[in-house]
Amino acid sequence: MTENKPDEPRFPPSEMMSKTYERNAVDEEAGYTGSEPVYAAPVEFTPGQQAGEAETRIGVWGGPSSGKTTFLGALRLAALDPSGPYGRWQVVPSDDVSETFLVETARELAIDKVFPGATQVVRSYAWRFRGDLSGTAFGRRRLWRKRPSSRLEFELSVLDVPGGAYQDLRSDGLAARSIDHLARAQGLVYLFDPVREAKDRDSFAFLNGALTRITRLCMQENRLDGPYLPHHLAVCLTKFDDPEIFHRARRGGWTDLGPNGVPVVSDPAGFFDWLADDLHGSTMRLVGQTLRAHFHPSRLHFFTSSAIGFGTLPGGSVDLRRFGNVNFVDGEERIVGPLSPYNVMEPLVALLLGMRNGGRP
Repeated sequence: MTENKPDEPRFPPSEMMSKTYERNAVDEEAGYTGSEPVYAAPVEFTPGQQAGEAETRIGVWGGPSSGKTTFLGALRLAALDPSGPYGRWQVVPSDDVSETFLVETARELAIDKVFPGATQVVRSYAWRFRGDLSGTAFGRRRLWRKRPSSRLEFELSVLDVPGGAYQDLRSDGLAARSIDHLARAQGLVYLFDPVREAKDRDSFAFLNGALTRITRLCMQENRLDGPYLPHHLAVCLTKFDDPEIFHRARRGGWTDLGPNGVPVVSDPAGFFDWLADDLHGSTMRLVGQTLRAHFHPSRLHFFTSSAIGFGTLPGGSVDLRRFGNVNFVDGEERIVGPLSPYNVMEPLVALLLGMRNGGRP
């Protein structure tokens, strides 16, 4: 491999590919090093009536190294983009801890160009999202009203725990609280890490038990909808900017260029299934089957996403010959170019629109 110039994004040699983009591996498992993670009691949510959109709560979870912390940190930056298809949004933290996380992680990603550090304690975060879809394809039109009816609101509620808390049959208090927290939400974002799955092939072990327990809780509370959970679910295939995953998508003919020169996948559900076959011997196909068995088809949404986005040329388009946005400096991963979150805000808004409309947005 020839040496890259300091300002050029480069990909690690093949022997290092197992470490590529495991950005949150340390972060997600930090609490399990040496002792049980310190626990800060979460905000308790009780299952009440869904009084309206303002009461809608969305939870986030994923297995080890799924990139949850980076995804959450990029949300505020993604919401600031007024050119997105989902209108304008404001993110308001619900407490001091949530505010600190929001500000610090945004600074690390956008200014320091580093990924969030290891989580030392388990905490609850909550942010209120307030949006206006006026002028977009998703805005409501009510001719008999002068005021627009396209303003939406929801709370993103996160119990930040290491991904290992969702391992099958883990039976401590942290696992129980994590599952209960997800069961109380109306919408869920599930982060699936295809890079880890290609190497470790164990994603099913961090999904099967969690969904089994969520289903059991919902059954006890008479909340199941026939054979399905009552939740709307956004499945995010993360780290789409990773060379291993993006090259597979291009080889399979799944990518097109969007209007701004950014790659898009018009059929992310189809790509998920295709990638499951392409990663021969992995548990990814079991993951897809499990998700479809637990959630109604009209409430299940698939996305390809990247918390940091692709490396871009001046003007914002992606150079498909050199699309990486990560460099290695002294063995550490650093973000090279501008942060441009890719399909980070979209899954949340799609969930909200799906819940509002009773099905797909």
